[in-house]
Amino acid sequence: MVKCLMTWWWKGKDAKEVTERFKKWKPIGDVKFYFPIHTILGANKAFTVLEVDDAEKMAINLRAWSDICTYEILPIMDSRELVALD
Repeated sequence: MVKCLMTWWWKGKDAKEVTERFKKWKPIGDVKFYFPIHTILGANKAFTVLEVDDAEKMAINLRAWSDICTYEILPIMDSRELVALD
């Protein structure tokens, strides 16, 4: 399982469509949200911290939004866990 910081953004003209899709959206596969999805007000941008174990399921989840959203997904690790690797 990999923890990720995921941010995504959309054009202002797509804001209503993003909202409508989000109201109906349900994640596919085993996705664990550590931090619920939050919208950055006034920026047409959102973020979450999640954990996934299946890249294919993640791709399916993203494909449903790829026509109106751009994503950045960064792997992250608890700093205490990282320090313990030494």
